[in-house]
Amino acid sequence: MAQTEYERFDDDIPSPKFTIVTHPSNENLNLFTVSEPSLSAVDEKNVRHAMITLNIISVFVSSVCGAITFFLAIEEQSSSALGFATDTILDVLAFAAIIWRFISSKNADRREKYVLRIMAVLFISSGLAVFIDSIIDLYSRNHPLSNYYLVIATAIQTIIFFCLALAKYFVAKKLNAISAYSDALNTFLAGFMALSVGISITIYNSNGNIWYIDPIIGMFISLTIICYGIWMMYKSFKKF
Repeated sequence: MAQTEYERFDDDIPSPKFTIVTHPSNENLNLFTVSEPSLSAVDEKNVRHAMITLNIISVFVSSVCGAITFFLAIEEQSSSALGFATDTILDVLAFAAIIWRFISSKNADRREKYVLRIMAVLFISSGLAVFIDSIIDLYSRNHPLSNYYLVIATAIQTIIFFCLALAKYFVAKKLNAISAYSDALNTFLAGFMALSVGISITIYNSNGNIWYIDPIIGMFISLTIICYGIWMMYKSFKKF
């Protein structure tokens, strides 16, 4: 009896159990996703809790540091210190917005949009206020008072904010959201501004003739804040 031969078709091949997904090299990263695909639901929740914890610490540190710096800035008539204190106090609202953003994974895109716009408005408003105050001090030739307490306070704040910024950056890499990266950059800028204020006061204490360094640094800080706020506002509208 002759053996019947059958022609093999592709349809006869069993379908693979796994689907291989490839991503083209020019694919744009969607920064509005809540987490990386490699994170499980439990890991994603733990990372969000880490971000919330860091921002609770940031709220406490910013409140204390902002109040101390604000008092010293008024006492020493320092524009750069006043600008930093104002920004630090407004940072409390920004950190609170980040806590609200990551307290739940529901409606992530909507929360992301709202938080970015809230932070943008806060930064643009505070930047304009500091810029105007620095211009007035520069025009009026307002000299800050020599005092080393502010230098010590800003040095401590520089270390604290830089450490928080580094921790937030590593958490932001896992969350992969613009607001998380913005929060890390915001905290880094707070540390950088504290460092700038400390440098400006130290220079003035060494040479009183360079009094203008204080309002100039205040203007630099304010322009940095404004540009950062405009960038966040742009990002909030880009994806929606």
